[in-house]
Amino acid sequence: MGKTVVICAGQPGSGRDEYLEELRNRHDFFYYHLFEYLVEEAEKQGYTLNKLNVLDFYDSNPVQFEKFRVASLERIIKEIGNKDGVHVISTPYHFEWKGKSYKGLAENEIKALNPDLFIVVVDDLVRVRERLKKDIQWREHSFTLVELSKWRREEITGMYNFSRSFVPHKEFYIAAREHGVGLLEDLIFNRHKKKVYLSHPITGEGTEFFKKVRKFVASLQPYYTVFDPSMIKDWELVETWRTLRNKASAEGVDLPRKIVVSIQYFDKTRKYEVDSWDVEAAINSLRAQIIDMDYKIIESSSYVVAYHPREQLSAGVLCEMVQAKGLAKFVYVYYPYEPSPFFEWYATKIFPDEKQIITFLKETAKKEADIG
Repeated sequence: MGKTVVICAGQPGSGRDEYLEELRNRHDFFYYHLFEYLVEEAEKQGYTLNKLNVLDFYDSNPVQFEKFRVASLERIIKEIGNKDGVHVISTPYHFEWKGKSYKGLAENEIKALNPDLFIVVVDDLVRVRERLKKDIQWREHSFTLVELSKWRREEITGMYNFSRSFVPHKEFYIAAREHGVGLLEDLIFNRHKKKVYLSHPITGEGTEFFKKVRKFVASLQPYYTVFDPSMIKDWELVETWRTLRNKASAEGVDLPRKIVVSIQYFDKTRKYEVDSWDVEAAINSLRAQIIDMDYKIIESSSYVVAYHPREQLSAGVLCEMVQAKGLAKFVYVYYPYEPSPFFEWYATKIFPDEKQIITFLKETAKKEADIG
């Protein structure tokens, strides 16, 4: 069977631990929750730590806390040893507390753990904040979208840099919580499956279009691990703000104090009311992170598959195709119209029929499985 070591990070409120618990209902694996080890190490020295006081203790007694953290990771490293099976270490990489930043992992510890892959669990920041409001550790604190976006950026950048500190690079993936447990299952337990980044239009598309996207994804999932960028729902917040901003500018009026954003999740559509100033302060960071996350997922994928059933070209899809080609990725496109020279230039192959591209991708996966 062999040994697989996974470091699974993600800011508090991302749903990381719940995500892993769902996976444990499907698969057996060794699970190391760093916080639980910290509590046990503290108890050995007569300290009682819990979710309500752990970060205050870190702030007031960082030297002692660091000893507990190091001892916890040494225990985890020892317990993993040469034991076969899947080993998952769960912890945030980065903490924000009372204006200070703390790290959950150090590079020498990462080297000692020698993980096979790094996974960062993310969710849209509005839902992250809603989870934090219900968490006993965080509910007394009000987080702005800027703070949460900074936190997420640190998680992604920190884990990405760790993965690139190895030669050859270790696998690195961003897993949107909205994908469901199937993505996490594929990344950890079906590592043989090639990774596909699904590029498709988002702006201006409605419910029926995204139903078609999900149907297309479902046809590929038995053969590939599929990343769909629309599962990171910050886009809805960005587009709602952009639409209202343009409308206010055209009419010569101020933005409303509150913005209502509707986000379509798999289970249902939820509406959230957010302060305009909060969104405006975070909007540049949100926009940059949308691009950065998408490009990092493309880097982690073998193929980019562009699903583009409409004639008007999506700027986002074309940019992702350009990025993919610059990373030496294959770009397969479904586009049922005569393509523009630029679209054609950046595509490895264009299919005018949806069934054709699905058949091609299935056959490609089977050929690679035979070779492997």
